[in-house]
Amino acid sequence: MPHANSGRRAFLKSSGAAAVGVGAGLSGCLGLGLGGGGSSTLGLAFTVPVENLGSLLDIPEIQDQAGNLGDAYQLEVSQNSSTPDSLNQMAAGEVDMALLTTVSYASAVQQEAVPGNISMIATDFWDAHPEHYGFTIYSKGDSDVTEVADLEGKKLGVNSLGTGIHAVYVKRLRQADIDPENDVQFVELPFPSFTSAIKDGRVDAGIYPALFAVQARSEGFNPVFSSQDTWDEEYPFAYMAASNSSLDEKSDAFQAFGEDYRGIVDYAFNNRDEVVSLAAEHFELPESLVDGFFLTEQDYYREDVRIDFERLQAAMDEMANLGFIDESFDVQQFATNEYLPQGSS
Repeated sequence: MPHANSGRRAFLKSSGAAAVGVGAGLSGCLGLGLGGGGSSTLGLAFTVPVENLGSLLDIPEIQDQAGNLGDAYQLEVSQNSSTPDSLNQMAAGEVDMALLTTVSYASAVQQEAVPGNISMIATDFWDAHPEHYGFTIYSKGDSDVTEVADLEGKKLGVNSLGTGIHAVYVKRLRQADIDPENDVQFVELPFPSFTSAIKDGRVDAGIYPALFAVQARSEGFNPVFSSQDTWDEEYPFAYMAASNSSLDEKSDAFQAFGEDYRGIVDYAFNNRDEVVSLAAEHFELPESLVDGFFLTEQDYYREDVRIDFERLQAAMDEMANLGFIDESFDVQQFATNEYLPQGSS
Protein backbone atom coordinates (compact mmCIF):
# COMPACT_ATOMS: atom_id res chain seq x y z
CA MET A 1 0.00 0.00 0.00
CA PRO A 2 1.64 3.31 -1.03
CA HIS A 3 2.34 5.87 1.65
CA ALA A 4 4.27 9.09 2.07
CA ASN A 5 6.52 10.25 4.91
CA SER A 6 5.61 7.82 7.67
CA GLY A 7 5.70 8.32 11.38
CA ARG A 8 5.35 11.23 13.72
CA ARG A 9 8.94 12.44 13.24
CA ALA A 10 8.63 12.79 9.45
CA PHE A 11 5.22 14.45 9.82
CA LEU A 12 6.67 17.09 12.13
CA LYS A 13 9.92 17.59 10.24
CA SER A 14 8.13 18.24 6.97
CA SER A 15 5.65 20.74 8.34
CA GLY A 16 8.11 23.60 8.69
CA ALA A 17 7.10 27.04 9.87
CA ALA A 18 4.50 27.65 7.22
CA ALA A 19 1.52 26.28 9.04
CA VAL A 20 0.93 29.24 11.40
CA GLY A 21 2.13 27.16 14.28
CA VAL A 22 0.30 24.02 13.24
CA GLY A 23 3.47 22.02 12.54
CA ALA A 24 4.96 22.88 15.89
CA GLY A 25 1.62 22.20 17.49
CA LEU A 26 1.71 18.57 16.56
CA SER A 27 4.68 17.96 18.80
CA GLY A 28 2.60 17.27 21.88
CA CYS A 29 0.39 14.59 20.49
CA LEU A 30 1.88 11.41 21.87
CA GLY A 31 0.28 10.53 25.18
CA LEU A 32 -0.40 7.78 27.64
CA GLY A 33 -3.45 7.26 29.79
CA LEU A 34 -2.31 5.36 32.84
CA GLY A 35 -4.62 3.13 34.80
CA GLY A 36 -4.66 0.55 37.53
CA GLY A 37 -2.75 -2.67 37.29
CA GLY A 38 -4.34 -5.66 35.66
CA SER A 39 -6.54 -3.85 33.15
CA SER A 40 -6.07 -4.32 29.40
CA THR A 41 -4.10 -1.69 27.50
CA LEU A 42 -5.67 -0.41 24.28
CA GLY A 43 -3.46 1.29 21.71
CA LEU A 44 -5.08 3.97 19.51
CA ALA A 45 -3.46 5.70 16.52
CA PHE A 46 -4.85 8.86 14.93
CA THR A 47 -3.77 11.05 12.03
CA VAL A 48 -4.89 14.69 12.39
CA PRO A 49 -5.17 16.23 15.87
CA VAL A 50 -8.56 17.59 16.94
CA GLU A 51 -10.04 16.76 13.54
CA ASN A 52 -9.90 13.08 14.47
CA LEU A 53 -12.15 12.77 17.51
CA GLY A 54 -9.99 9.98 18.88
CA SER A 55 -7.13 12.45 19.27
CA LEU A 56 -9.04 14.14 22.10
CA LEU A 57 -8.28 11.07 24.19
CA ASP A 58 -4.64 12.17 24.22
CA ILE A 59 -5.59 15.17 26.40
CA PRO A 60 -5.31 14.47 30.15
CA GLU A 61 -8.25 16.70 31.05
CA ILE A 62 -10.40 14.89 28.50
CA GLN A 63 -9.22 11.55 29.84
CA ASP A 64 -10.63 12.68 33.19
CA GLN A 65 -14.09 12.52 31.60
CA ALA A 66 -13.59 8.84 30.71
CA GLY A 67 -15.13 7.10 33.68
CA ASN A 68 -13.93 3.61 32.76
CA LEU A 69 -10.35 4.59 31.93
CA GLY A 70 -7.91 3.30 34.50
CA ASP A 71 -10.18 0.66 35.97
CA ALA A 72 -11.52 -1.23 32.95
CA TYR A 73 -8.69 -0.43 30.54
CA GLN A 74 -5.58 1.65 29.99
CA LEU A 75 -4.98 3.73 26.87
CA GLU A 76 -1.95 4.57 24.75
CA VAL A 77 -2.47 7.22 22.06
CA SER A 78 -0.10 7.93 19.16
CA GLN A 79 -0.11 9.80 15.85
CA ASN A 80 0.85 8.91 12.29
CA SER A 81 1.10 11.03 9.15
CA SER A 82 -1.36 8.93 7.12
CA THR A 83 -3.94 6.21 7.58
CA PRO A 84 -1.84 3.55 5.77
CA ASP A 85 0.84 4.08 8.41
CA SER A 86 -1.70 3.48 11.17
CA LEU A 87 -2.90 0.39 9.37
CA ASN A 88 0.66 -0.90 9.16
CA GLN A 89 0.97 -0.42 12.92
CA MET A 90 -2.23 -2.35 13.51
CA ALA A 91 -1.02 -5.15 11.24
CA ALA A 92 2.20 -5.31 13.25
CA GLY A 93 0.25 -5.54 16.50
CA GLU A 94 1.58 -2.20 17.73
CA VAL A 95 -1.89 -0.68 18.17
CA ASP A 96 -5.32 -2.21 18.70
CA MET A 97 -7.34 0.40 16.84
CA ALA A 98 -6.76 3.24 14.43
CA LEU A 99 -8.40 6.04 12.55
CA LEU A 100 -8.91 4.77 9.00
CA THR A 101 -10.63 6.30 6.00
CA THR A 102 -12.50 4.96 2.99
CA VAL A 103 -9.61 3.47 1.04
CA SER A 104 -7.46 2.27 3.93
CA TYR A 105 -10.44 0.55 5.55
CA ALA A 106 -11.63 -1.00 2.29
CA SER A 107 -8.15 -2.17 1.31
CA ALA A 108 -7.46 -3.59 4.74
CA VAL A 109 -10.67 -5.60 4.72
CA GLN A 110 -10.26 -6.92 1.19
CA GLN A 111 -6.58 -7.78 1.53
CA GLU A 112 -6.87 -8.91 5.16
CA ALA A 113 -3.90 -6.68 5.82
CA VAL A 114 -4.30 -7.24 9.55
CA PRO A 115 -4.14 -10.89 10.65
CA GLY A 116 -7.70 -11.95 11.46
CA ASN A 117 -8.97 -8.82 9.68
CA ILE A 118 -10.54 -5.70 11.20
CA SER A 119 -13.93 -4.30 12.19
CA MET A 120 -15.14 -0.73 12.13
CA ILE A 121 -16.42 0.15 15.62
CA ALA A 122 -17.32 3.85 15.25
CA THR A 123 -17.71 6.64 12.71
CA ASP A 124 -15.33 9.56 13.13
CA PHE A 125 -16.85 11.94 10.57
CA TRP A 126 -18.79 12.25 7.33
CA ASP A 127 -17.70 14.03 4.16
CA ALA A 128 -19.76 16.00 1.62
CA HIS A 129 -22.56 16.89 4.03
CA PRO A 130 -24.53 19.84 2.56
CA GLU A 131 -24.48 21.81 5.83
CA HIS A 132 -20.90 21.05 6.88
CA TYR A 133 -17.36 21.16 5.56
CA GLY A 134 -16.34 18.77 2.83
CA PHE A 135 -12.79 18.21 1.62
CA THR A 136 -11.90 21.20 -0.53
CA ILE A 137 -9.16 21.71 -3.10
CA TYR A 138 -7.62 25.18 -2.90
CA SER A 139 -5.27 27.13 -5.17
CA LYS A 140 -3.40 30.39 -4.61
CA GLY A 141 -5.58 33.48 -4.60
CA ASP A 142 -4.06 34.94 -7.79
CA SER A 143 -3.84 31.57 -9.57
CA ASP A 144 -5.61 30.87 -12.83
CA VAL A 145 -6.65 27.52 -11.35
CA THR A 146 -10.21 28.25 -10.27
CA GLU A 147 -12.22 25.21 -11.40
CA VAL A 148 -11.65 21.51 -11.86
CA ALA A 149 -10.95 21.79 -15.61
CA ASP A 150 -7.94 23.99 -14.79
CA LEU A 151 -6.26 21.14 -12.92
CA GLU A 152 -5.24 19.32 -16.09
CA GLY A 153 -1.45 19.28 -16.35
CA LYS A 154 -1.01 20.68 -12.85
CA LYS A 155 0.79 19.52 -9.70
CA LEU A 156 -1.63 18.55 -6.94
CA GLY A 157 -0.79 18.23 -3.28
CA VAL A 158 -1.96 15.07 -1.51
CA ASN A 159 -0.91 13.71 1.87
CA SER A 160 -0.49 10.18 0.51
CA LEU A 161 -1.52 8.19 -2.53
CA GLY A 162 -3.88 5.29 -2.03
CA THR A 163 -5.90 7.07 0.65
CA GLY A 164 -9.43 8.40 1.01
CA ILE A 165 -8.09 11.89 0.35
CA HIS A 166 -6.62 10.67 -2.93
CA ALA A 167 -9.98 9.07 -3.79
CA VAL A 168 -11.72 12.47 -3.59
CA TYR A 169 -9.33 13.77 -6.24
CA VAL A 170 -9.72 10.71 -8.46
CA LYS A 171 -13.51 10.76 -8.39
CA ARG A 172 -13.79 14.45 -9.33
CA LEU A 173 -11.03 14.37 -11.95
CA ARG A 174 -12.70 11.47 -13.72
CA GLN A 175 -16.00 13.31 -13.67
CA ALA A 176 -14.21 16.14 -15.50
CA ASP A 177 -12.65 13.70 -18.02
CA ILE A 178 -9.18 14.27 -16.60
CA ASP A 179 -7.06 11.13 -16.28
CA PRO A 180 -5.80 11.11 -12.68
CA GLU A 181 -2.84 8.93 -13.66
CA ASN A 182 -1.59 10.74 -16.74
CA ASP A 183 -3.11 14.24 -16.86
CA VAL A 184 -2.00 15.50 -13.43
CA GLN A 185 1.01 15.04 -11.17
CA PHE A 186 0.37 14.21 -7.53
CA VAL A 187 2.94 15.48 -5.03
CA GLU A 188 2.92 13.79 -1.62
CA LEU A 189 3.28 16.29 1.22
CA PRO A 190 2.22 16.43 4.87
CA PHE A 191 -0.91 18.52 5.36
CA PRO A 192 0.82 21.31 7.34
CA SER A 193 3.12 22.10 4.40
CA PHE A 194 0.37 22.47 1.77
CA THR A 195 -0.04 26.22 2.17
CA SER A 196 3.67 26.99 1.83
CA ALA A 197 3.90 24.59 -1.12
CA ILE A 198 1.06 26.40 -2.89
CA LYS A 199 2.50 29.83 -2.14
CA ASP A 200 5.99 28.98 -3.42
CA GLY A 201 4.74 27.08 -6.48
CA ARG A 202 5.77 23.55 -5.57
CA VAL A 203 2.15 22.55 -6.18
CA ASP A 204 -0.65 24.34 -8.00
CA ALA A 205 -3.41 23.18 -5.67
CA GLY A 206 -3.88 21.06 -2.58
CA ILE A 207 -6.68 19.21 -0.82
CA TYR A 208 -7.40 20.48 2.68
CA PRO A 209 -8.89 18.73 5.71
CA ALA A 210 -11.06 20.90 7.93
CA LEU A 211 -8.31 21.82 10.39
CA PHE A 212 -5.94 23.16 7.75
CA ALA A 213 -8.68 24.74 5.63
CA VAL A 214 -8.90 27.49 8.23
CA GLN A 215 -5.51 28.66 7.02
CA ALA A 216 -6.40 28.32 3.34
CA ARG A 217 -9.40 30.59 3.85
CA SER A 218 -7.35 33.12 5.81
CA GLU A 219 -4.82 33.23 2.95
CA GLY A 220 -7.58 34.06 0.48
CA PHE A 221 -7.02 30.89 -1.52
CA ASN A 222 -9.43 29.90 -4.30
CA PRO A 223 -11.75 26.96 -3.62
CA VAL A 224 -11.40 24.90 -6.81
CA PHE A 225 -13.86 22.16 -5.92
CA SER A 226 -15.20 20.36 -2.87
CA SER A 227 -16.55 16.96 -1.97
CA GLN A 228 -20.04 18.39 -2.25
CA ASP A 229 -19.30 18.98 -5.95
CA THR A 230 -18.16 15.38 -6.23
CA TRP A 231 -20.63 13.23 -4.30
CA ASP A 232 -24.41 13.17 -4.68
CA GLU A 233 -24.87 12.95 -0.92
CA GLU A 234 -22.89 12.73 2.28
CA TYR A 235 -21.03 9.56 3.17
CA PRO A 236 -19.03 8.31 6.18
CA PHE A 237 -15.38 9.04 5.41
CA ALA A 238 -13.36 8.37 8.57
CA TYR A 239 -13.77 5.51 10.98
CA MET A 240 -12.33 3.99 14.10
CA ALA A 241 -11.44 0.39 13.31
CA ALA A 242 -10.00 -2.32 15.52
CA SER A 243 -8.27 -5.59 14.82
CA ASN A 244 -10.60 -8.54 15.28
CA SER A 245 -8.00 -10.31 17.39
CA SER A 246 -7.91 -7.35 19.79
CA LEU A 247 -11.70 -7.25 19.92
CA ASP A 248 -11.74 -10.94 20.80
CA GLU A 249 -8.96 -10.75 23.37
CA LYS A 250 -10.00 -7.46 25.00
CA SER A 251 -13.77 -7.40 24.52
CA ASP A 252 -14.54 -6.05 28.00
CA ALA A 253 -11.99 -3.28 27.57
CA PHE A 254 -13.47 -2.30 24.21
CA GLN A 255 -16.97 -2.24 25.68
CA ALA A 256 -15.76 0.12 28.40
CA PHE A 257 -13.84 2.20 25.87
CA GLY A 258 -16.93 2.51 23.65
CA GLU A 259 -18.94 3.88 26.57
CA ASP A 260 -16.20 6.40 27.33
CA TYR A 261 -15.78 7.38 23.68
CA ARG A 262 -19.49 8.03 23.27
CA GLY A 263 -19.48 10.08 26.47
CA ILE A 264 -16.46 12.12 25.42
CA VAL A 265 -18.04 12.99 22.07
CA ASP A 266 -21.14 14.19 23.91
CA TYR A 267 -18.92 16.11 26.33
CA ALA A 268 -17.17 17.86 23.43
CA PHE A 269 -20.48 19.00 21.94
CA ASN A 270 -21.79 20.18 25.30
CA ASN A 271 -18.56 21.90 26.37
CA ARG A 272 -17.17 23.07 23.04
CA ASP A 273 -15.35 26.21 24.24
CA GLU A 274 -13.55 24.32 26.99
CA VAL A 275 -12.55 21.50 24.64
CA VAL A 276 -11.31 23.99 22.02
CA SER A 277 -9.04 25.61 24.61
CA LEU A 278 -7.79 22.29 25.95
CA ALA A 279 -7.09 20.93 22.48
CA ALA A 280 -5.31 24.07 21.33
CA GLU A 281 -3.08 24.06 24.39
CA HIS A 282 -2.34 20.34 24.31
CA PHE A 283 -1.47 20.16 20.62
CA GLU A 284 0.19 23.61 20.68
CA LEU A 285 -2.17 24.96 18.03
CA PRO A 286 -3.42 28.54 17.79
CA GLU A 287 -6.76 28.60 19.59
CA SER A 288 -8.21 30.68 16.75
CA LEU A 289 -7.34 27.85 14.37
CA VAL A 290 -9.20 25.23 16.40
CA ASP A 291 -12.07 27.59 17.15
CA GLY A 292 -12.33 28.37 13.44
CA PHE A 293 -13.64 24.93 12.57
CA PHE A 294 -14.18 22.47 15.42
CA LEU A 295 -17.85 21.54 15.83
CA THR A 296 -19.03 24.38 13.58
CA GLU A 297 -20.40 24.38 10.05
CA GLN A 298 -16.75 24.53 8.93
CA ASP A 299 -16.24 21.11 10.51
CA TYR A 300 -17.38 17.77 9.14
CA TYR A 301 -20.71 16.28 10.09
CA ARG A 302 -20.01 14.17 13.18
CA GLU A 303 -23.18 14.35 15.27
CA ASP A 304 -23.51 10.57 15.56
CA VAL A 305 -20.55 8.24 15.83
CA ARG A 306 -22.65 5.13 15.31
CA ILE A 307 -22.37 3.38 11.94
CA ASP A 308 -24.84 3.96 9.10
CA PHE A 309 -24.47 0.66 7.25
CA GLU A 310 -26.35 1.78 4.13
CA ARG A 311 -24.17 4.81 3.48
CA LEU A 312 -21.02 2.92 4.47
CA GLN A 313 -21.92 0.27 1.90
CA ALA A 314 -22.37 2.97 -0.75
CA ALA A 315 -18.94 4.38 0.05
CA MET A 316 -17.28 0.98 -0.23
CA ASP A 317 -19.07 0.28 -3.51
CA GLU A 318 -17.70 3.56 -4.85
CA MET A 319 -14.15 2.69 -3.77
CA ALA A 320 -14.51 -0.41 -5.96
CA ASN A 321 -15.91 1.65 -8.84
CA LEU A 322 -12.91 3.97 -8.60
CA GLY A 323 -10.49 1.05 -8.67
CA PHE A 324 -9.08 1.44 -5.17
CA ILE A 325 -10.22 -2.10 -4.36
CA ASP A 326 -10.90 -4.98 -6.74
CA GLU A 327 -14.47 -5.51 -5.61
CA SER A 328 -16.82 -4.34 -2.90
CA PHE A 329 -17.83 -6.37 0.15
CA ASP A 330 -20.65 -6.66 2.68
CA VAL A 331 -19.78 -4.02 5.27
CA GLN A 332 -21.98 -5.60 7.92
CA GLN A 333 -19.44 -8.42 8.09
CA PHE A 334 -16.72 -5.91 9.00
CA ALA A 335 -18.47 -3.24 11.07
CA THR A 336 -20.47 -3.22 14.29
CA ASN A 337 -22.27 -0.81 16.60
CA GLU A 338 -22.15 -3.21 19.54
CA TYR A 339 -19.50 -1.23 21.41
CA LEU A 340 -21.29 2.12 21.19
CA PRO A 341 -24.28 3.16 23.29
CA GLN A 342 -26.68 5.70 21.84
CA GLY A 343 -25.50 9.27 22.41
CA SER A 344 -27.13 12.63 22.83
CA SER A 345 -25.06 14.82 20.52
